[in-house]
Amino acid sequence: MRLLAAAVAVLLLASPCARAADWLIVPGQRAGPIDAGAGEARLIELFGAGNVTRESLDVEPGVALPATVVFASDPSRRAVVLWRDPETRTAPESVLIRGERTVWKTDKGITLGTPLATLRRINGKPLTLTGFGWDLAGTVLDCNGGSLTELGHEDRTGLVGRTLVLRLEANPALQDSPAYQQTLGDRQLSSESDAMRSLNPRVYELIVDIAPK
Repeated sequence: MRLLAAAVAVLLLASPCARAADWLIVPGQRAGPIDAGAGEARLIELFGAGNVTRESLDVEPGVALPATVVFASDPSRRAVVLWRDPETRTAPESVLIRGERTVWKTDKGITLGTPLATLRRINGKPLTLTGFGWDLAGTVLDCNGGSLTELGHEDRTGLVGRTLVLRLEANPALQDSPAYQQTLGDRQLSSESDAMRSLNPRVYELIVDIAPK
């Protein structure tokens, strides 16, 4: 019986999904086992051929890039990989995770659904983010010297040091509220503003940068 149990354990560990069951994001380095050396063939080895598909990702109006998706039909595990070399689908450039909830989580505990108040607490200082109601709504722009250095900061040359993009959205039920109306438009807002505190938007998208080898 012990030998049988041991054999089953070995088989489970050898299965693709068992080997790939690493959902930890280290910004700038990896999203689980997806690192700078993981081409599409490696993703198939890790996650299984049935869990790896090809799609085009609209990165802006009229611009679509070839991407590889893992767990396309499972919102809790879905992740989209963009490539530095889209022809050979090697050298991941970034990994995009979007939705309401996911098993993916950063090394500081950030995941889909994390509220702004929690980000502010982790950062230890106010955050700067864009207003709502436009293409780049709710994007965190500056950690303002806090501990979330992976979110980057702005200097005279622009945004520097960012290895993790976070985008937040307010509860749709609050979009008719005065607080939401005060946050609309292409402008910068502080997490400390009364409107942002009232809305306490949550993360709906993470984009993880993967540094090249």
